[in-house]
Amino acid sequence: MLPRYFSTAIFVYGLSISVLQAQTAPTPTSLDDTLQLNEVVVRGYATNRRLLETPASVGLLTRRDLNQRFGTPTLVPALNTLPGVRADERSPGSYRLAIRGSAIRSPFGVRNIKTYWNELPLTDAGGNTPLNALDVRALGRIEVIKGPSGSLYGAGTGGTVLFSGLAVPANKSLVEVSALTGSYGLYGNGLSVQTGKNNSAISLNYNHLQSDGYRDQSAVVRDNLSLTGSFSVSPKRTISVLGLYSDLHYQTPGGLTLAQYQANPRASRPATATLPSSAAQQAGIYQKVGYLGLSHEYRWNDRIQNTTVVYGSSTDFANPFITNYERRTDQGLGGRTITQIRLPNGPLPTTFTVGAELLRTFTVDRNFGNRGGVADTIQTDEELIARQSTVFAQAETELPARFRLTAGLSRNDVRYGFTRFPVRSAGAVPATLLNRNFSPVWLPRVALLRTFGQNLSAFVSVSTGYSAPSSQEIRPSAGGFNTTLNPERGTSYEVGLRGSAANGRFQFDVSAYDLQLTETIVRRSDAAGAEYFVNGGHIDQQGLETQLSYSFILPSATSPQLFNLLRLWYSMTLTDYRFRDYQQGTTDLSNNRVPGVAPTTLVTGIDAETRLGLYAHVTFQYLNDFPLNDGNTVMSDPTRLLQATLGFRHSLGQHWTLDLYASGDNLLDQTYSLGYDLNAVGNRYYNASPARNVLGGIRLSVKW
Repeated sequence: MLPRYFSTAIFVYGLSISVLQAQTAPTPTSLDDTLQLNEVVVRGYATNRRLLETPASVGLLTRRDLNQRFGTPTLVPALNTLPGVRADERSPGSYRLAIRGSAIRSPFGVRNIKTYWNELPLTDAGGNTPLNALDVRALGRIEVIKGPSGSLYGAGTGGTVLFSGLAVPANKSLVEVSALTGSYGLYGNGLSVQTGKNNSAISLNYNHLQSDGYRDQSAVVRDNLSLTGSFSVSPKRTISVLGLYSDLHYQTPGGLTLAQYQANPRASRPATATLPSSAAQQAGIYQKVGYLGLSHEYRWNDRIQNTTVVYGSSTDFANPFITNYERRTDQGLGGRTITQIRLPNGPLPTTFTVGAELLRTFTVDRNFGNRGGVADTIQTDEELIARQSTVFAQAETELPARFRLTAGLSRNDVRYGFTRFPVRSAGAVPATLLNRNFSPVWLPRVALLRTFGQNLSAFVSVSTGYSAPSSQEIRPSAGGFNTTLNPERGTSYEVGLRGSAANGRFQFDVSAYDLQLTETIVRRSDAAGAEYFVNGGHIDQQGLETQLSYSFILPSATSPQLFNLLRLWYSMTLTDYRFRDYQQGTTDLSNNRVPGVAPTTLVTGIDAETRLGLYAHVTFQYLNDFPLNDGNTVMSDPTRLLQATLGFRHSLGQHWTLDLYASGDNLLDQTYSLGYDLNAVGNRYYNASPARNVLGGIRLSVKW
């Protein structure tokens, strides 16, 4: 299958060169960075270069993508517009994220992905990311680096996500209030205060969201507070701060069998002869997350600079489940330092990047019986210490003939210490410390890029990834401490092509990859539905990702037009993910498709904005059927999801701006699931997503 992907990429490559050779010199324009690929600057791999000059697959979401295209204030729909990225929401607030991979490791939560906010690590030492602790309304930009990126960002075989807050207006202050309401009891409000004066940039955001939920036992209430500040204390020194607090509660309705799903998709998991229902046990998640990070950037001169960050975090987590009641507290500490040295004047201009990252998370985890949503008799009392360290170096060299070579290497070390304390005096086993230390590994990455003029580039790369079991995998909900689970290893081979034609109207980004995974970590469930994890042999992951867009108009300051933006865009992901050498008991599952990954994902949309203030966004998403278990005996239904937003933004005098919008989701009223329970016990795979629903919102801002 891979040769077909490469052939497609080469065909697009040749077609683009022909188009570029036929066109005249581009007319200089001033466009938004979501339109003009030639000018988009990304931070991935610490290059701070144009996307066109970055030898990696990087997906970019701007504030328009995050906060305007879709009405519902959630990260999920925006992330799903990127090829190679799949975000699930099994119930409101329960996120799952996969980058060039499956979600079989994540019954819920985000694993095998590293995340950062302006160099501050958000992923803890145990490999877990509280993605649902972020509110999309406080975000201004997301970069998604697809594939292993261990040469600079440490352990992981999935990818890396870089978050940024809202851009603060220079030399101005801004206050914005917002509110929204919609179907199924949806309600939200927000307040944003920003000031960019006196060599500082400060942004304070509070956002509230609540909903009764589409299904029984699926209500959600979330409050988020974020503070970002950047202070230029001298021409060479900048100090930044990031503060986050999230208070989240969402109910978990549980998975349904196919018969239950077809009979009443709004139902929660019913009781069985041996287990109570989700509603009777008040199943849900209570999560409070606090995070405080400090960053210090020092520029010795125009060639050498260093950024050093430190952070502390705390998570209070409670999960009344069907069979038990888990209470967990996580305390995290960590830091990261990165130094860049630029040597621009030699025969081969080179930029060196060196640094290190150290993370530590201390977890106290107790399990109780669950009596109707109330913690009962204690069952287990455990402590887990996770440590993760990374040392990395990278060199980026400009070669003759417009080639650029990037080579990186990192050393990664992951360690766990586990202690179980006795909970009963009679026959109790004394507390014993168990260690699981994985052998340190070296992860190299090499990439070569060539630019063709100002509008076209191509790259090839070879990168390695390493993903140790996360803390929730080595100590799963089924209990115990898994001393036999091995890290997942991977090597990715990739070729990419991106560029633009027709004076920047037509833009394309195509990449083909082959990721070979060994010791793949897969999820299992016991009879009660609690998960545990095993190594599942090899997986071959081959894929083709394509992103195209065409702008029908190019805004011009000299000749105003009706439309500021009129663009058609298209995203396609083709995958062929298969198990190799995979034995489950006596059954050979080799050559089966990996569950949870659609072979074909198509997303297309049209964005329109007029100078009169009207704007509209229409998005259509299609996923063909895919297996829901390792045996490939159960398949999903194809997904056809239509979403639309219509709004009006208007200035009220010189300082005030009013923004009114209405949005519709699942406008085709399809019964579908935005997140299946993979390899579910009892064939409870199905979590119904909301039927056709609408919402309306308002934003009012003042700037001075």
